[in-house]
Amino acid sequence: MGLGSADAYISMVSGLVGAVIGGWCTLNGATKAHGLALKKEEAADRERMITTLMLLRTEIVGSWELFHEECGDELLGQTEGTPFLNILPIGANPFPIFDSGPAALNLVPRELAKNIVHFYMRAKGLIAAIEMNNRDYDQALQHARLRLLTHAERAHQAGDEVSDETHDEVFNDSVAFMAGQLGMGDTADSIRSLTQDLAPIVQRITKEVDELFTPDLEHNRVS
Repeated sequence: MGLGSADAYISMVSGLVGAVIGGWCTLNGATKAHGLALKKEEAADRERMITTLMLLRTEIVGSWELFHEECGDELLGQTEGTPFLNILPIGANPFPIFDSGPAALNLVPRELAKNIVHFYMRAKGLIAAIEMNNRDYDQALQHARLRLLTHAERAHQAGDEVSDETHDEVFNDSVAFMAGQLGMGDTADSIRSLTQDLAPIVQRITKEVDELFTPDLEHNRVS
């Protein structure tokens, strides 16, 4: 049996070499394409993380500043056990960004994510305490109004007039009495304690977010 001509061997070898080279080029192209796809995905993930963190930072800082403007400074200035005789309106959904469950939160660095979750857990506890205080104060006001009406009716029957000073005294004493009965001093202490716990958490979050994005901000300024 003949081994065939040299040209046949050369043709076969050339075909094998061509197939190997073609396969390598295809594999190399696929590898590069996969690498580019991964880089695009990583860039998209980082963009989502940046957007999510900036929105959460805005929500956290904004709600914290608003709380202090509305009542936080006044609360912290009170002595322990002093009822907070005020009503602070709370919206139906005070944290829409966090409650929307941003999927990009799992892309956030672990310690920062823990601080963010910790803030919202504490903040929701603070809101619950404020809502309780609102209900109790409203009840104390209703009690005071009823006591004042009763006092005015008795004075009228006796032919007496109720002075402004007496009016204020009866009203304020009645509010203070019911606030004590409802334990509003303990509720206010709980609000003050949560406020003190939240302060360093807010500072850590803002510091970590700002430090995390400093390179991006610097790059954008240079560009």
